[in-house]
Amino acid sequence: YDRNRAIPPDFVEQFQIAQSEAQSAWIAARKANDFASFQPHLEKIVEFARRLAEYYGYEDHPYDALLEDYEPGMTCKQLRAIIEPLKRDLVPFLRKLAAAGTPPDRSLLDGSFDQDALRHLSRSALEFVQYDFEAGALDDVAHPFTATIGPGDVRITNRYPTDSPIPSLLGAMHEGGHALYNQGFPEELYMLGLAGGSSNGIHESQSRMMENQVGRSRAFWQFFQPVLAEHFPQFASGSPEALYRAVNVVEPSLIRVEADEVTYNLHIMLRFEIEAGLIEGSIAVADLPALWNQAMKDYLGIVPPNDAQGVLQDVHWSMGYIGYFPSYMLGNLYAAQMLPKIRKDLPALDADIRRGDTNPLLGWLRENVHRHGATYQPNELIERITGHALDPAHFVRYVTEKYSDIYGL
Repeated sequence: YDRNRAIPPDFVEQFQIAQSEAQSAWIAARKANDFASFQPHLEKIVEFARRLAEYYGYEDHPYDALLEDYEPGMTCKQLRAIIEPLKRDLVPFLRKLAAAGTPPDRSLLDGSFDQDALRHLSRSALEFVQYDFEAGALDDVAHPFTATIGPGDVRITNRYPTDSPIPSLLGAMHEGGHALYNQGFPEELYMLGLAGGSSNGIHESQSRMMENQVGRSRAFWQFFQPVLAEHFPQFASGSPEALYRAVNVVEPSLIRVEADEVTYNLHIMLRFEIEAGLIEGSIAVADLPALWNQAMKDYLGIVPPNDAQGVLQDVHWSMGYIGYFPSYMLGNLYAAQMLPKIRKDLPALDADIRRGDTNPLLGWLRENVHRHGATYQPNELIERITGHALDPAHFVRYVTEKYSDIYGL
C-alpha cells in the first residue's frame, strides 16, 4: 500500500504507455537485429525505473527499491553475498567438466522438427505435469510467459524452434510450473490480494523444478521417451538413458532460456550487474551491446554473433521488469533447497515419475507451496519448508552430484 501510494497516477499512466511502446519496438528490433531502433525506448524505460526507485525510497542502493517488487526483502548486498560462493564453486566445476569429463552425445536431438508436432509434444508435457487445460490455454508467442487472468483462468504461451524438440518441450514444462502454482491458489486468496505467489523467486522455483528437477531427470525420460516417439517416430529406437544424457549436456550457450543447469546462473549474474549499473547510472544504454558481449565472453567464454542473440534476447527490459532477473537465479536455489525435503517426504518420487504419476509431487507442492500464495514472504516460506534460510550450497551440491555422474567424474 505504501509503495503504491508513493507513485503519482500520471507517472503510472506514462510508464504503462512507455512499456507498451517498448514491447512492440523490442519485437521489431529483435527480428531485424537492430538495437539502435530499440535504444531510445530502453533509455526511456531505464529513466522511469530510476524515478520509480526514488518514489519508493531505499536505504543503500536504488536497485534495492526495484528488487522489492519481485523478491521482498532482497537487496543488492544480499545478492552479491549469494553470487560470490556460486562463482567460487561453479566456475571451477564448469572447467573441470570441460577438462576431465566425458560429454554426452547430443547429436540425436538435432534435426528438423515440425512445429505442429512440437505444439502437440508441449501439450503432452503439460498433461504430464497436470496443467488444467479446462482452466487455461496454450498459445504461441515470441518469448514464453504465463498469464493469470483470475481464478480458473491461467494461460500458457510457448515458442517452437524447429532444430530440436527440447527447447519447446522444456519451455512448456517451465511455464507449466508457473501455471500450476497459480492454478493451486485457493480462491479466497484472490479475494485477499494474496494470490500472486510468495515472490518471483519462489514462482521461479516452481517453474525451474518442473523444467529441471523433473524435465531433465532420468526418471522423466524413462517415462517420456515413448511419448516423444509418438510425436517423432525417429526416437522410437532411442534409449531413455541416451535422451537423459543428451538433454543434460553442459555447454556455454548464447540464449538464457536454453542454458543448462550449470551455466544458467551465469546468465543471471551478468544481467544483474548490468541492471544495477543502469539504475545507479554507471552504465549507459548506448553501451549495452558492447558491455553485453564482453560480459558473455568473461562469464561464458563466448560472444554473440549479433544483438538478436545477445542484448535483445530477453523481453523483460521492454516490459519495465528491471529487478526481475535475479528471481531466475533465486528460483534455482529455492528449488534445489526444496528437493531434499521433497525426497525425504516422498521416498518413491523417482518411481512415481517413471510410471508417469506426478500426483504425489503435485500434492506436496500444493500443500507446502501453492496453497499459501503470498501469505509468507520468501525467506519465511523457505524456512517453513526446509527449516533454514536460503543457502546456495544446496544448489552447488545438486549440480555437482548430478553432473559428476553424467560426465563420469
